[in-house]
Amino acid sequence: MLSDPDTAEGLTPAPPAIDGRIADFRDELAAGLRQPLDTPADPGAAEACFRRLLPFSRRAGITRLADLTGLDRLGLPVAQAIQPAALSEVTSLGRGLTLMEAAVGAIMEGLERYFAERIPSSDCFLATADELRIDAAMLENLLLPHAGTGWRSLPIPWTLAVDVASGAPQPVPLELVHTCYTDPEPQGDGLFIRTTTGLACHSTARDAFAHGLFECIERDAIARAFTTHGFFDRRRIATSHIGPKVEHILSVTRTQGIAFALWHAPSPTDLPVIWCQAIEAGASEPTLALPTEGHSAGFTVETAAASAMLEALSARAGAISGARDDQTREHDRKSTDPLVADARRLILEATAAGTAASPFAPTCLRDVVDRVAACGLGPVLAVPVGADAEAGVACVRTILAGAQPFSILR
Repeated sequence: MLSDPDTAEGLTPAPPAIDGRIADFRDELAAGLRQPLDTPADPGAAEACFRRLLPFSRRAGITRLADLTGLDRLGLPVAQAIQPAALSEVTSLGRGLTLMEAAVGAIMEGLERYFAERIPSSDCFLATADELRIDAAMLENLLLPHAGTGWRSLPIPWTLAVDVASGAPQPVPLELVHTCYTDPEPQGDGLFIRTTTGLACHSTARDAFAHGLFECIERDAIARAFTTHGFFDRRRIATSHIGPKVEHILSVTRTQGIAFALWHAPSPTDLPVIWCQAIEAGASEPTLALPTEGHSAGFTVETAAASAMLEALSARAGAISGARDDQTREHDRKSTDPLVADARRLILEATAAGTAASPFAPTCLRDVVDRVAACGLGPVLAVPVGADAEAGVACVRTILAGAQPFSILR
């Protein structure tokens, strides 16, 4: 976090010149934009990454790693990282087709919060939007309703991002980057929607940026879906014939009485975004009555659908564990509850299901960045939040300034 999360004192009154840290980050992103998106996974990469991360995760306040796989009957690996001192959620879920993949995912999600709670004061400065000549429309979508236009004359903390398309430095409000979700909130906060959208850790800055970029595209599409009349009736797609990754998940869950429904959430980028709901379909009293959800954007329908399905299943294991501090007794429903009955009808009743076609087939991140800019969701901004070379981890916050924010509580 800042040296003192309750005050903006000590921040420089002007944006720092682009320094070696920002320049190196910009150059690394530029070099990675042309790398192919569809690269085969190294079978041993997850275990090697786990061993590198483990010592650092202890220093980052991750006190326990839990294997939640056995709490459910599906056998799909789900791991949980616990950070008792985190300033937002204290648990992080990871999923994958192996336990190592799930454990790495849980740790990486926990490290996102660790880095975003500890942004050095030296990376921040105090200024007003007017002083920085911030475009009046650039951050409008991300403001809270009460902020109005008066916020532009308020001195607030900022940090530097990189405009990925041009490589130029771009100041962004620190509130859009950090995760010091305290009460009372840090000085200078309260103007922008709190969200972790676009925050990602990975083994390289390029991969963390890619993860965050696709998450931003996903959340924008899901936010639009919530305001689209008849979305669930008109945008459902069949679960069959999507690809081998999806078929594998279906083969594991089908015998355990888990049913899926998939919807294609249209994105202005034309990238496939899939909304998944999963629910127990048997006649007996379910282990978990309410459905669980997953959303994902991908460069193919198969990658998006498989990721959304795994997210829904990991959310199921997390709910069964009872460890999340934001899930209350309201989430514990019986199968006779009218809300559960409505959810079952939505998922289980036969409807005309189409297929999701993706007219846009990017081969590299540069294609995606250019498409985001062309459809008005940009500029694409990336902030180097933190890194640890020994652990092999980089944390990046990606911001799509023109995207629709998704902050709906379910």
